[in-house]
Amino acid sequence: MKIVKFFTSSVVATAVDFCLYALLVIHLAPVTAHLISASTGMVVNFVLQRRWVFTPTRGLGASLVYSLGFSLGGIGLGAVIIYGLTAWTMLGQLPLAAKVVTIGFVFIYNYLTKKIAFGDR
Repeated sequence: MKIVKFFTSSVVATAVDFCLYALLVIHLAPVTAHLISASTGMVVNFVLQRRWVFTPTRGLGASLVYSLGFSLGGIGLGAVIIYGLTAWTMLGQLPLAAKVVTIGFVFIYNYLTKKIAFGDR
């Protein structure tokens, strides 16, 4: 059940991330658009996961520090993937497709690290 809740909260945060990315990538470089949109999605995700997905055993401050650290790692991983896909593959002409591929990789990373961040059992 927890994975379904995680997936649902991630879909909401990812929708925010993707829609903002789609608007920003028209005027900004793909990596810059990703950094802004993923950061926004990170905030949405933290709030949803803290309140609805995980059963935190850590206090809000500790959860925030762990989650922020792991999320920044995910944003960085996503930036590297977006850069690689848009600079070195045909997805340079399809930045939205590059974002979709990136989301798949970062989803797995986020699930594993957020369990640690919230001290989830």
